[in-house]
Amino acid sequence: MPSLDRSGTMPAVDDPLVAVVEALAGVLSCPVTITDDPGTTLAVFQEMHCFDVGIQPAFTARSLREFVHSMPPQVIHEVEEPLGMAVTLARWDDRLLLIGPYTHAPMYPGVAEEVLSRLSVPTAFLSPYKLYRTRYAIVDAEYVHRSAAALLRAAGSEDSLGTLQHIKAEGGTIAPGQGEAPQSASFTVIEDRYRHEQDFMDAVADGSADDALEALQRLSGMPRTIGYLSTPFLGATILRIMARVAAQQGGLPPATIDAISQEYAQRLHRVGHTSDPRRMLGFTSQMVSDFCTAVRRHRQHDYPMLVRRVTDQIDLHLSQDISTPALAEEMGVSASTLARQFKEATSTTIAGYVARRRAERAARLLSTTSQSVRDIALYVGYDDANYFVKVFRAQYGTTPTAYRDLHAR
Repeated sequence: MPSLDRSGTMPAVDDPLVAVVEALAGVLSCPVTITDDPGTTLAVFQEMHCFDVGIQPAFTARSLREFVHSMPPQVIHEVEEPLGMAVTLARWDDRLLLIGPYTHAPMYPGVAEEVLSRLSVPTAFLSPYKLYRTRYAIVDAEYVHRSAAALLRAAGSEDSLGTLQHIKAEGGTIAPGQGEAPQSASFTVIEDRYRHEQDFMDAVADGSADDALEALQRLSGMPRTIGYLSTPFLGATILRIMARVAAQQGGLPPATIDAISQEYAQRLHRVGHTSDPRRMLGFTSQMVSDFCTAVRRHRQHDYPMLVRRVTDQIDLHLSQDISTPALAEEMGVSASTLARQFKEATSTTIAGYVARRRAERAARLLSTTSQSVRDIALYVGYDDANYFVKVFRAQYGTTPTAYRDLHAR
């Protein structure tokens, strides 16, 4: 397998890890690499990221190769060296994961001078060191650990310890066990977390929104010391990555997966780093439900291919204007042919299907968010809130407000 590196040229292979690597590199703002050729990758790492082999021996290919060879598999290690830079590594099967380099602290005035003085480094290195250090992102170690654990799961492996093993590289020496952090939770709790995460991914792959949301509810009750859901922005990002990988395992076409994923990536930036649990719950619930619905509908094998393509297209663009002539043109058939085949397969018209799907999406928003009825009407494709109420009542036999009163979580 070629290296997957966000900073280099992505290989033209059908590997779901490519998307995961790209997503995590974007979230962390630092290089993320998976390779089955550690020797070459670490040599490139030294060439690109080692400040000076004499001053920063822990970032040389030789030191890192020796460390990788000796470290236990499926345990995520962070190596922090005296110049204030860090890199995270983990290995499983014949693969190596490498995240970084990055730093944990900003370069405040006087920091560079203090670091070089402590290491007895000549002042001639001061300006180059400042330029070097400020090239790299400031990343919290816990974020790196959670991201690495998510990537291991996406690759079919696991974080066997459930906590980051922090290694202080003093004098260029890197050895597993130095400066290890205490385990964050019991093995029983860690095993429960992985079981719930696997339940979540299995449910998405099966298109079961109820089972997926139930697994998320169990995850949200895990101890906060290891529960990444307690960090909303990162937690939602990791869940989005897990959901898209699971959806692909469930057979959903990459184009559909990408459309849903991109929509929620954009919406997540609008939601931002909210501390409102209800708002974030509504976001994640809707995202998971949309992935599950897409998987389930794609598996409707009794529908002809043309009808399945149309239902996928409708679900992806539900909030936009949808007409039979426009769909027919996109599918390359006449409007009458499309209308007839759709009615034969689904026992409803395209307009009836659109109304039902919009009502279903609105019902989910009503039960999981605090958005106004008018805003929800606009989101699902109705400019006229009164008309939306009429359509919703036809589907559910009650008004949107009454539905929310009965089903709000």
